[in-house]
Amino acid sequence: MRATAALALSAFLVAVSSSPAAAADPSPELTYRPEIDLPITVVGGAAWIASELAKKGLAPGSCRWCTANALDTSIRDALVWRGNPNTAHDLSNVTVLGVAPAAALGLTALAAWYDGRSDNIAADLVIVTEAMVVAMNTNQITKYIVGRQRPYAHHDNPDVLRAGEGPSGPLPHDDDLSFFSGHSTAAFSLAAASGTVASMRGYRAAPWVWANGMAIAALSGYLRIAGDRHYFTDVLTGAVFGAASGVLIPALFHAPRAGVASSGTRRFRLSLAPAGGGAGVGVAGAF
Repeated sequence: MRATAALALSAFLVAVSSSPAAAADPSPELTYRPEIDLPITVVGGAAWIASELAKKGLAPGSCRWCTANALDTSIRDALVWRGNPNTAHDLSNVTVLGVAPAAALGLTALAAWYDGRSDNIAADLVIVTEAMVVAMNTNQITKYIVGRQRPYAHHDNPDVLRAGEGPSGPLPHDDDLSFFSGHSTAAFSLAAASGTVASMRGYRAAPWVWANGMAIAALSGYLRIAGDRHYFTDVLTGAVFGAASGVLIPALFHAPRAGVASSGTRRFRLSLAPAGGGAGVGVAGAF
């Protein structure tokens, strides 16, 4: 295990050192105001925790959206883990609550350190966490309003309902909070925010941050369907919304300060423009 970790770290360091002269360039200074960003992050996190603790009073008493379309049903039938969906559920919790934040925050910090910009780490981590917290609170409000029935409840999945946590399934008062997936929202917002911050800073390891985060986020989405906790459209919506929040919150509110970076510094630009004949989001950089 130690040898594997050492090899992975070595590969990471070799890959990001492909342009050694770039390390000497100053990293763009992002717009960061701790007196504003820290309270937003802390209060937002506390609000999400409070909404979880108050689930009994906030969750709908019965489903408002009780039907399942053909697409969701067919994908659910193909991917759910027959006989052991709760293992997939447990793995999704480990992935989203442990692996995803550790990877997103850890790789962002490592990317800053490797470029000799350890002074960026605190601000970077607050910005990434802030984007995730804002996305999660929006997701929570939506789940309480929409009240979509979870697939295990809709299909009376005995492998979930007999798990011993109570008659309403894995968690009390959780049967009708399927849309949209909070796990996918959290994982994709972390992946996109950490990747966006790394790109905006011009870190050489930015591609690694993006690739690692998106792979973990995609895995978490699959596990939510395999665990019979969400339909495909729940996961897809969470992925799109989480990724959009992760890109737009840093790009719109923490863009590099004008005139701070030198003319030789790598630049990051987010553009909303036609792509291949249709609308799209473009990310461009000069390295």
